[in-house]
Amino acid sequence: MAVQPSQQQWVQPYGQGLASLATQQLGKPLDIGAMTAQIAGPGAFTQAQQQVTADMGGLGSIQRDATGQVTGFTGGTGIASFQPYLQSIQDKSLLEPSGYSAYMSPYQTDVINKTMAEFDKQAQKSRLGLGKTASDAGAFGGARHGIAEAEYDVASDANRALIQSGLLEKGFGQAQNLAQQGLQNLTGMAQLVPQLQQGLGQQFGQMGGAENTYAQQLQNQLAQANVNAMELPMSRIQQAANIFGGVAGLVPGSPEKKFQPNPTYTGIGAFANMQNLMGARTG
Repeated sequence: MAVQPSQQQWVQPYGQGLASLATQQLGKPLDIGAMTAQIAGPGAFTQAQQQVTADMGGLGSIQRDATGQVTGFTGGTGIASFQPYLQSIQDKSLLEPSGYSAYMSPYQTDVINKTMAEFDKQAQKSRLGLGKTASDAGAFGGARHGIAEAEYDVASDANRALIQSGLLEKGFGQAQNLAQQGLQNLTGMAQLVPQLQQGLGQQFGQMGGAENTYAQQLQNQLAQANVNAMELPMSRIQQAANIFGGVAGLVPGSPEKKFQPNPTYTGIGAFANMQNLMGARTG
Protein backbone atom coordinates (compact mmCIF):
# COMPACT_ATOMS: atom_id res chain seq x y z
CA MET A 1 0.00 0.00 0.00
CA ALA A 2 1.53 3.39 -1.06
CA VAL A 3 2.20 5.96 1.65
CA GLN A 4 0.06 9.10 1.18
CA PRO A 5 1.82 12.44 1.71
CA SER A 6 0.69 14.39 4.72
CA GLN A 7 -1.05 17.73 4.29
CA GLN A 8 2.03 19.52 5.63
CA GLN A 9 4.15 17.85 3.00
CA TRP A 10 1.64 19.06 0.39
CA VAL A 11 2.11 22.73 1.21
CA GLN A 12 5.81 22.56 2.07
CA PRO A 13 7.14 22.86 -1.53
CA TYR A 14 5.26 26.13 -1.99
CA GLY A 15 6.78 27.58 1.14
CA GLN A 16 10.24 26.49 0.10
CA GLY A 17 9.70 28.09 -3.33
CA LEU A 18 8.68 31.37 -1.80
CA ALA A 19 11.67 31.31 0.55
CA SER A 20 13.98 30.64 -2.38
CA LEU A 21 12.54 33.51 -4.41
CA ALA A 22 12.82 35.89 -1.47
CA THR A 23 16.43 34.81 -0.83
CA GLN A 24 17.35 35.37 -4.46
CA GLN A 25 15.77 38.80 -4.51
CA LEU A 26 17.35 39.89 -1.23
CA GLY A 27 20.70 38.66 -2.46
CA LYS A 28 20.78 41.04 -5.39
CA PRO A 29 23.04 44.10 -4.86
CA LEU A 30 21.24 47.41 -4.54
CA ASP A 31 22.20 50.38 -6.74
CA ILE A 32 21.58 53.17 -4.24
CA GLY A 33 22.69 55.79 -6.76
CA ALA A 34 19.99 54.74 -9.22
CA MET A 35 17.35 55.16 -6.50
CA THR A 36 18.62 58.59 -5.39
CA ALA A 37 17.33 61.61 -7.29
CA GLN A 38 20.14 63.53 -8.95
CA ILE A 39 20.38 67.32 -8.99
CA ALA A 40 19.41 68.79 -12.34
CA GLY A 41 22.20 71.00 -13.67
CA PRO A 42 21.71 74.45 -15.20
CA GLY A 43 19.85 74.32 -18.51
CA ALA A 44 20.45 76.34 -21.66
CA PHE A 45 18.40 79.35 -20.55
CA THR A 46 20.03 79.42 -17.12
CA GLN A 47 23.45 79.25 -18.74
CA ALA A 48 22.47 82.11 -21.06
CA GLN A 49 21.40 84.18 -18.05
CA GLN A 50 24.70 83.49 -16.35
CA GLN A 51 26.61 84.52 -19.48
CA VAL A 52 24.68 87.80 -19.73
CA THR A 53 25.62 88.53 -16.11
CA ALA A 54 29.26 87.70 -16.86
CA ASP A 55 29.19 90.04 -19.87
CA MET A 56 27.80 92.85 -17.72
CA GLY A 57 30.78 92.49 -15.40
CA GLY A 58 33.38 92.09 -18.17
CA LEU A 59 34.27 88.58 -16.96
CA GLY A 60 34.42 86.97 -20.39
CA SER A 61 33.17 83.55 -21.49
CA ILE A 62 32.02 81.18 -18.75
CA GLN A 63 33.84 77.85 -18.45
CA ARG A 64 31.90 74.83 -17.11
CA ASP A 65 32.52 71.28 -15.98
CA ALA A 66 30.70 68.18 -17.22
CA THR A 67 27.71 68.93 -14.96
CA GLY A 68 27.34 72.48 -16.29
CA GLN A 69 28.62 74.16 -13.14
CA VAL A 70 30.75 77.30 -13.51
CA THR A 71 34.46 76.70 -13.04
CA GLY A 72 35.93 79.97 -14.32
CA PHE A 73 36.10 82.59 -17.06
CA THR A 74 38.24 83.23 -20.14
CA GLY A 75 38.80 86.30 -22.29
CA GLY A 76 37.56 88.74 -19.69
CA THR A 77 38.47 92.41 -19.96
CA GLY A 78 37.38 93.42 -16.50
CA ILE A 79 35.45 96.28 -18.07
CA ALA A 80 31.79 96.35 -17.08
CA SER A 81 29.21 97.22 -19.73
CA PHE A 82 28.67 100.71 -18.28
CA GLN A 83 32.35 101.60 -17.92
CA PRO A 84 33.03 102.82 -21.50
CA TYR A 85 30.46 105.57 -21.04
CA LEU A 86 31.96 106.64 -17.73
CA GLN A 87 35.40 106.61 -19.35
CA SER A 88 34.12 108.90 -22.11
CA ILE A 89 32.82 111.33 -19.48
CA GLN A 90 36.25 111.36 -17.89
CA ASP A 91 38.13 111.69 -21.18
CA LYS A 92 36.03 114.70 -22.19
CA SER A 93 36.36 116.25 -18.71
CA LEU A 94 32.61 116.81 -18.68
CA LEU A 95 32.62 117.02 -14.91
CA GLU A 96 35.29 119.73 -14.98
CA PRO A 97 34.65 123.49 -15.49
CA SER A 98 36.48 123.26 -18.83
CA GLY A 99 34.29 120.44 -20.06
CA TYR A 100 32.51 122.74 -22.50
CA SER A 101 35.69 123.15 -24.58
CA ALA A 102 35.20 119.73 -26.20
CA TYR A 103 31.95 121.07 -27.68
CA MET A 104 33.22 124.43 -28.92
CA SER A 105 32.61 124.79 -32.65
CA PRO A 106 35.86 124.54 -34.62
CA TYR A 107 34.53 127.35 -36.84
CA GLN A 108 33.72 129.70 -33.98
CA THR A 109 37.10 131.43 -33.87
CA ASP A 110 37.10 131.86 -37.63
CA VAL A 111 33.61 133.36 -37.54
CA ILE A 112 34.55 135.77 -34.75
CA ASN A 113 37.75 136.82 -36.49
CA LYS A 114 35.98 137.50 -39.77
CA THR A 115 33.18 139.36 -38.04
CA MET A 116 35.60 141.57 -36.12
CA ALA A 117 37.72 142.16 -39.23
CA GLU A 118 34.64 143.35 -41.07
CA PHE A 119 33.75 145.59 -38.13
CA ASP A 120 37.24 147.11 -38.12
CA LYS A 121 37.01 147.70 -41.87
CA GLN A 122 33.69 149.51 -41.56
CA ALA A 123 34.89 151.47 -38.53
CA GLN A 124 37.95 152.65 -40.43
CA LYS A 125 35.79 153.83 -43.29
CA SER A 126 33.59 155.76 -40.89
CA ARG A 127 36.64 157.32 -39.19
CA LEU A 128 37.95 158.52 -42.56
CA GLY A 129 34.56 160.09 -43.13
CA LEU A 130 35.19 162.31 -40.11
CA GLY A 131 38.19 163.85 -41.85
CA LYS A 132 36.19 164.66 -44.94
CA THR A 133 33.45 166.26 -42.85
CA ALA A 134 36.01 168.34 -40.98
CA SER A 135 37.70 169.34 -44.24
CA ASP A 136 34.42 170.46 -45.74
CA ALA A 137 33.83 172.60 -42.65
CA GLY A 138 37.35 174.05 -42.87
CA ALA A 139 38.31 172.43 -39.55
CA PHE A 140 40.48 169.57 -40.77
CA GLY A 141 43.41 169.03 -38.38
CA GLY A 142 41.94 171.33 -35.80
CA ALA A 143 40.94 170.68 -32.23
CA ARG A 144 37.37 169.89 -33.14
CA HIS A 145 38.60 167.33 -35.66
CA GLY A 146 40.82 165.64 -33.07
CA ILE A 147 38.06 165.54 -30.47
CA ALA A 148 35.64 164.01 -32.98
CA GLU A 149 38.12 161.26 -33.89
CA ALA A 150 38.84 160.51 -30.22
CA GLU A 151 35.18 160.26 -29.39
CA TYR A 152 34.62 158.04 -32.39
CA ASP A 153 37.49 155.72 -31.42
CA VAL A 154 36.10 155.31 -27.89
CA ALA A 155 32.63 154.47 -29.16
CA SER A 156 33.99 152.16 -31.87
CA ASP A 157 36.16 150.25 -29.42
CA ALA A 158 33.18 149.84 -27.06
CA ASN A 159 31.01 148.55 -29.86
CA ARG A 160 33.75 146.21 -31.00
CA ALA A 161 34.16 144.77 -27.51
CA LEU A 162 30.41 144.40 -27.14
CA ILE A 163 30.08 142.53 -30.43
CA GLN A 164 33.05 140.26 -29.67
CA SER A 165 31.84 139.43 -26.17
CA GLY A 166 28.39 138.71 -27.54
CA LEU A 167 29.79 136.28 -30.07
CA LEU A 168 31.96 134.58 -27.44
CA GLU A 169 29.11 134.39 -24.97
CA LYS A 170 26.84 132.84 -27.56
CA GLY A 171 29.44 130.25 -28.51
CA PHE A 172 30.23 129.57 -24.86
CA GLY A 173 26.56 129.11 -24.02
CA GLN A 174 26.04 126.74 -26.91
CA ALA A 175 29.10 124.72 -25.92
CA GLN A 176 27.93 124.54 -22.31
CA ASN A 177 24.49 123.32 -23.37
CA LEU A 178 26.03 120.72 -25.65
CA ALA A 179 28.41 119.61 -22.91
CA GLN A 180 25.53 119.24 -20.47
CA GLN A 181 23.52 117.28 -23.01
CA GLY A 182 26.52 115.09 -23.74
CA LEU A 183 26.96 114.37 -20.04
CA GLN A 184 23.29 113.43 -19.73
CA ASN A 185 23.49 111.20 -22.82
CA LEU A 186 26.54 109.31 -21.59
CA THR A 187 25.12 108.99 -18.07
CA GLY A 188 21.86 107.72 -19.50
CA MET A 189 23.64 105.13 -21.62
CA ALA A 190 25.67 103.99 -18.62
CA GLN A 191 22.36 103.25 -16.90
CA LEU A 192 20.40 102.04 -19.91
CA VAL A 193 22.80 99.36 -21.13
CA PRO A 194 22.94 97.44 -17.80
CA GLN A 195 19.16 97.79 -17.45
CA LEU A 196 18.60 96.24 -20.88
CA GLN A 197 21.03 93.45 -20.10
CA GLN A 198 19.41 92.88 -16.73
CA GLY A 199 15.96 92.70 -18.33
CA LEU A 200 17.22 90.17 -20.84
CA GLY A 201 18.80 88.18 -18.03
CA GLN A 202 15.52 88.15 -16.11
CA GLN A 203 13.72 86.74 -19.14
CA PHE A 204 16.35 84.04 -19.46
CA GLY A 205 16.07 83.41 -15.72
CA GLN A 206 12.32 82.83 -15.88
CA MET A 207 12.73 80.40 -18.75
CA GLY A 208 15.63 78.76 -16.94
CA GLY A 209 13.56 78.31 -13.78
CA ALA A 210 10.83 76.45 -15.65
CA GLU A 211 13.47 74.47 -17.51
CA ASN A 212 15.21 73.46 -14.28
CA THR A 213 11.94 72.52 -12.58
CA TYR A 214 11.05 70.20 -15.45
CA ALA A 215 14.53 68.64 -15.50
CA GLN A 216 14.45 68.08 -11.73
CA GLN A 217 11.05 66.42 -11.94
CA LEU A 218 12.45 64.04 -14.54
CA GLN A 219 15.32 63.18 -12.21
CA ASN A 220 12.89 62.57 -9.34
CA GLN A 221 10.62 60.40 -11.47
CA LEU A 222 13.58 58.36 -12.73
CA ALA A 223 14.77 57.73 -9.19
CA GLN A 224 11.25 56.74 -8.09
CA ALA A 225 10.93 54.39 -11.07
CA ASN A 226 14.16 52.66 -10.02
CA VAL A 227 12.83 52.35 -6.46
CA ASN A 228 9.59 50.82 -7.78
CA ALA A 229 11.56 48.41 -9.94
CA MET A 230 13.48 47.26 -6.86
CA GLU A 231 10.40 46.95 -4.65
CA LEU A 232 8.05 45.31 -7.17
CA PRO A 233 9.55 41.75 -7.03
CA MET A 234 9.49 41.77 -3.24
CA SER A 235 5.95 43.11 -3.28
CA ARG A 236 4.85 40.24 -5.50
CA ILE A 237 6.63 37.73 -3.29
CA GLN A 238 4.89 39.28 -0.29
CA GLN A 239 1.51 38.90 -2.00
CA ALA A 240 2.28 35.25 -2.72
CA ALA A 241 3.44 34.77 0.87
CA ASN A 242 0.17 36.25 2.15
CA ILE A 243 -1.82 33.82 -0.01
CA PHE A 244 0.38 30.91 1.07
CA GLY A 245 0.05 31.87 4.72
CA GLY A 246 -3.73 31.91 4.41
CA VAL A 247 -3.81 28.50 2.79
CA ALA A 248 -1.24 26.99 5.15
CA GLY A 249 -3.19 28.22 8.12
CA LEU A 250 -6.15 26.12 7.04
CA VAL A 251 -4.10 22.94 6.68
CA PRO A 252 -4.08 20.94 9.99
CA GLY A 253 -0.93 19.29 11.20
CA SER A 254 -0.28 15.57 10.55
CA PRO A 255 -2.25 13.36 13.01
CA GLU A 256 -0.09 11.52 15.48
CA LYS A 257 -2.51 8.57 15.44
CA LYS A 258 -3.62 6.78 12.43
CA PHE A 259 -6.52 8.57 10.83
CA GLN A 260 -9.80 6.71 11.22
CA PRO A 261 -12.36 7.40 8.51
CA ASN A 262 -15.63 8.75 9.70
CA PRO A 263 -18.72 7.73 7.80
CA THR A 264 -19.85 11.33 7.98
CA TYR A 265 -16.93 12.47 5.75
CA THR A 266 -17.33 9.95 3.01
CA GLY A 267 -18.62 10.73 -0.43
CA ILE A 268 -20.11 14.20 -0.90
CA GLY A 269 -19.40 15.08 2.74
CA ALA A 270 -15.68 14.43 2.30
CA PHE A 271 -15.58 16.67 -0.81
CA ALA A 272 -17.33 19.48 1.04
CA ASN A 273 -14.89 19.18 3.91
CA MET A 274 -11.95 19.52 1.49
CA GLN A 275 -13.53 22.66 0.03
CA ASN A 276 -13.78 24.17 3.49
CA LEU A 277 -10.18 23.19 4.17
CA MET A 278 -8.88 24.90 1.02
CA GLY A 279 -11.19 27.91 1.37
CA ALA A 280 -12.81 27.20 -1.96
CA ARG A 281 -16.33 26.66 -0.79
CA THR A 282 -18.53 29.72 -0.80
CA GLY A 283 -21.78 28.38 0.58
